Amino acid sequence: MVNYKKNRFFPVFVFVSLQTPIKEKGKQRFFKLEHLQISKKVKYLIVIVILAAILISVFAPLLEKSVTQPNIIPQSTDNPTSHPPEPSNTTQAPEEESIKDALASVVQSVIQTLPKNPGFIKSAQSINSTVWMQVATYAWAYYRPNVGVDPNTGLPWAASLSFSGFTDWDLGSYIQAIIAAQEIGLIDINGTWGSYARFNKVLTFLENRPLNAYGYPFQFYDATTGNEYYPISNASTNIVDITDTGRLFVALNNLRKFNNAFAPRINSLVLNGRSNYTALVASILNYVGSKSIYDYYFCSGFASFWPQQLGAVPSTILSNILNSQNITTYGVSLPNASICNEPLLCAVFELDDSDSPRLMGLMTQVYFACEVYYNSTGLFMAPSEGYRGVHLYQWVVAPNGSPWNITDISQTVYYPPPYIVYNKVAYSFLALFNTDYARKMIIWIEDALPYPINGYYEGINEIGHYVSYLHRGNIANTLILEAARYALQKESKYD
Repeated sequence: MVNYKKNRFFPVFVFVSLQTPIKEKGKQRFFKLEHLQISKKVKYLIVIVILAAILISVFAPLLEKSVTQPNIIPQSTDNPTSHPPEPSNTTQAPEEESIKDALASVVQSVIQTLPKNPGFIKSAQSINSTVWMQVATYAWAYYRPNVGVDPNTGLPWAASLSFSGFTDWDLGSYIQAIIAAQEIGLIDINGTWGSYARFNKVLTFLENRPLNAYGYPFQFYDATTGNEYYPISNASTNIVDITDTGRLFVALNNLRKFNNAFAPRINSLVLNGRSNYTALVASILNYVGSKSIYDYYFCSGFASFWPQQLGAVPSTILSNILNSQNITTYGVSLPNASICNEPLLCAVFELDDSDSPRLMGLMTQVYFACEVYYNSTGLFMAPSEGYRGVHLYQWVVAPNGSPWNITDISQTVYYPPPYIVYNKVAYSFLALFNTDYARKMIIWIEDALPYPINGYYEGINEIGHYVSYLHRGNIANTLILEAARYALQKESKYD
């Protein structure tokens, strides 16, 4: 089996870095704490974090209220119990988890100071086009200048005011968000912040951005300047991140189909630009034996630009996944393959090809497993990748063949529950399947999180104690926008 985390990068060139690698998308988006002992240094750190949290608790409401609230479409007018998950092969999580857990109550107190969520899904009589338009409006609010997009460069912030860096995965997400917003009708093509201007700023950046010594993109860029996000990007030990590159290619391919006026620039950028992406094609062929949904997704991006050489690779990977021996979790069978919701949902919403029926079949299996998990444990399950002190991967099926595992990038360090229940997955489940389970899960999240006037927050943990991270995210709001678009298009098809 091809190991996604260990084989995702172009294998020929390697950086030798004097700094600890900080990885992203299979990498951590934010700084990772080293294994800590409660030394004097750590005690000082805890005091600083607590003081910072107190300051946030004072100013966060002002930040939230300082941005114009989006229009709200008028609508007519259970917390689960704890139960341990099935045993899995895990090793002990790093010691810094205890420190983060100790600060969880501080984070929760900060959240309580923010404007209360009005319970939009809870108050809706039915989940219809009116509801989905408002969901999309909330999600698109993230992409306003000075919220999730830099007002000067027009580039996306990965996590609003929390983190101004971004990767090619984030940039691809932003492109997809703009496409979805225009298709839904939230944004016009013209205007200073219309879709054409936004796309143009992104393409201009891609055509002119600084590159590393080998002519490929840095792993992180600073949205405020368009330059390398030093020192985080400099810590990368790989010359090119083909996973992020493939995600960007999915978005660029969709953009050239969505607005063919951009097609010449996109083709020139990818096929004949300053980065020799064609040299990576041979490496993509090595993934033909993979059973990872991440590999399926990013290889699809490459195949869209090199169809003759790579056209069969994604379908072969999907066949490998579906033809794997099964594992069983709470009576539900799943392929013994690396399955995570984020790339699977991106594939369902963004790829338009002959694999769509098979993708939806896999998606249905995954959804059903999450619902049965809830029925068996009383705990909601909507796993994905995201931030829980460090950037982690919540697998439906982990690379080691165990269900519901949480790992870091290395796939050798396993983290215990609680799991994060992600908004982006919950809304995607609602759009795809429109079930009572999906709606109950969103209502439960609504009751715990602040009002999404600047976009949706990531989510909360399965026992509802605190949010996974005090921010709204680019990737989260992109998937929610795409879920809304899917639901709206499905409803219009049957009108």
